Formats: sequence, structure tokens, C-alpha cells
Amino acid sequence: MTILPDDPDDPTRINAEWQDGFARLSIFETGPSPEKPLIDPVNLSALESELETLRNTARFAPYLVWRETRDGQINWANTAYLDLATTLHPENANSWPPKRLFTLLAEASSSPQPEMKRVSIKGRKPDEVLWFDLLCKKTNGTTLCFATPADAIVQAETSLKGFVQTLTKTFAHLSIGLAVFDKNRQLALFNPALTDLTRLPIDFLSIRPTLFAFLDRLRENQMMPEPKDYKSWRHQMLALEEAAADGTYEETWTLPGGQTYRVNGRPHPDGAVALLFEDISAEISLTRNFREELEVGQAVLDALDDAVVVFSQTGMITISNAAYASLWGVDPGTSFAEMSITDATRSWQDICDPTPLWGHLRDFVGDPDDRRNWFGDATLDDGRQLECQISPLAGGATMVKFHVKPAPKKPAKKRNTPRKTSAKT
Repeated sequence: MTILPDDPDDPTRINAEWQDGFARLSIFETGPSPEKPLIDPVNLSALESELETLRNTARFAPYLVWRETRDGQINWANTAYLDLATTLHPENANSWPPKRLFTLLAEASSSPQPEMKRVSIKGRKPDEVLWFDLLCKKTNGTTLCFATPADAIVQAETSLKGFVQTLTKTFAHLSIGLAVFDKNRQLALFNPALTDLTRLPIDFLSIRPTLFAFLDRLRENQMMPEPKDYKSWRHQMLALEEAAADGTYEETWTLPGGQTYRVNGRPHPDGAVALLFEDISAEISLTRNFREELEVGQAVLDALDDAVVVFSQTGMITISNAAYASLWGVDPGTSFAEMSITDATRSWQDICDPTPLWGHLRDFVGDPDDRRNWFGDATLDDGRQLECQISPLAGGATMVKFHVKPAPKKPAKKRNTPRKTSAKT
């Protein structure tokens, strides 16, 4: 229906029609004559085409777009906004203005790039929450707003936060210090053991320091090996970062305070790097003490005059002394390959007279049941007698001790000297 003005000379006309339950009013002007329109047809066609494009863009946009007046009343909204308003408030369907879904938290920015804010609104269900990224911009006395659905992003962030909390609780019980740096080399995750091992305060770790700031603080606290100079230390840290990213960094740090740490660098997804700190001071001390005990035990064996050799339960030589190497001409400690009871008895047979002793010894070393002390004799090819004592040890090992008897002294031959007689006078 077209509504004409009271003044017949007024070219303004109103076209009224119902469209989807809404009353649509269109105001237009007519020219002074049908032959002479007010608007050029080419320009009018371009304007109508642009208007159609803008309408379709707003209609099919997957996010909410609307415009509010200064008093907060909506005077325009796109299809996505109207559909959501109808879904959440069906009682206000087919009414204008539509229901206002968002309460703007602050005045819209007048800057060219306004700040985007994350907001939430209640859904239809009591416990349903809908999340949106809201951006508003003042223009021509009104506020133009855009709301992008952010439910998937919020859900992903919540899942990630829960996963990080689970990891944090899991790592909280580890005795190994853990520090995870993201792709920007900022601290993203750490566990309580890290603070105990590195003596770094929690407030420093909580501000997410960079990898180099973290290592700088370790150096200041003397919780890493003291470098010769700062420049070389920086090169070492660059090499550490590269090696950790490749998963090849593994070093033992001997600290000035006497502690020993094992530090490993491991790559993580998305370019992250994890550093693991483990206190191995007790392990190193135990290893050193054990090595000292072995050295003392070896020195005691080397001080013995008798040759001694020990075979494991599997028949391999585990230890021997210097007298053994001197007697048989073979030093198992300097051999690259392990020597077995078979290899040893073969070398013994080469410089001894034939004897069944070596076969009995081989059977005894490999027999887990017959564990008793026994003795045997052999003869070296130079005639010296060899006393062999075979003794079982703990763990199925066997010790063989060789005592070389000195060669018997041959009796001295009597000289036939002429008998002296006295001359008779």
C-alpha cells in the first residue's frame, strides 16, 4: 500500500507492507515527471547492487551484528542476532526492537582498533552458558557491535587448563625438577621440586621468566657450574637451548656447593623445551665410595704373592691380580673382550703338563649345586709344582688361587779331592 502526502506537490511517498510478521515502511520520492527521474539510472543500479551486497553480507554472517542507540535500544540487527534473540526469548518473537542480549561492560572505544572482550550470556537451560568475543565501535552517534561465538575456544581453554592442572598435580609428587618453556622460551610449567633443587623463589617462577633469565638466576645463585667468563657462558646456553630442542642435551653439573645434578633437555610439541633437574649427589657419592672400595680391594689382591682369579656364575672372569698376569702372561683387566673359564683354562694348558684338573674346574664353575672347597695340583712346563685352591663365593662366583711351589734344590755333587799323605822319613 502506498501512502500519499497531503500536499500534492510533495514528491515523498510511503510504501507500507507486511513482511514475515513485520510492518515494513519504505519512504521514497518521485520525480516531477516519469520521463525525468531524480536519480541517474546507472548510479541507482550501482547503489542498489551495493545495498544488496551489504544486506546479504549482514544476513548470512555467522556472527552477531547489531547497532544500539545511546540509550541502549537496538535499532538494527542482522539475521544471526534476531535468530538467537528469538531462540533465547521466544516470547518476544516478531517484535521490534528485539531483546537486548548483551550488556556492554564499558563504553565502546573510539580508537580505530577497539578492544575485544570475552563475555557470556545465559542460555535457555539453567546451567547453559554461551560465550562470545564482543567488539563494539562508536559511529555516527550509535554503537555498532560484533559478537563472535567463542564456545569452542572457551571449552578448549578450559580443557587445556584442566590438563595443565592435572599435569601439575602429577608432577608435584616427582623428585625431579621440571621446567617447561614454550616456543617463545618463556616458562610455562614447573613443579615444586624445581624450587627445592634450584632454590629459585616461587614469585620469580610465577612471572614466567625467559629461558635465559632462568639460567641467569641459576648462575647468580651458584646452582650451575661456574663459567670462566660470561661470554663463553652465553655461548654454552645457546648450545644448551639448541641441544635441548633436538633432545640431545644431557650433562652432569658439579655445583660449587658440592652437589651434583643431572640435567636433561627434551623437546616438546609446538616448539616447547623441557629441562629436567635430578639430584644425583648420593648416587655419585655411592659410586665414588664403591670405586674406592674396588681400588682398595684390587690393591690388596695385587699385594698377594699367590695368583688369584674370580669367575662369575656365568663363567666369566670378574677380577684378577697382578700375580695372575705374571704367572700366566695374560692380564684380563686390559683385554677388550671378556674372558671365560674356557679361555682361561686353554691358556693354562699351554704352559702346564696335561692334567684333568682344568676339566673338573670348568665343570665346577658351571655347577650351581656342588659348592665346596677343594684342591688340585698341576705341573708347569718348567717343572714347578702348582697348588690350586678352588673356593665358592657368594652369588655363585668361584675363586681360584694358584700357589707356585719353589723348585726343589738339587743336592750338591761331592768333589773327589786327592788324599794328602805325609812323607816318611
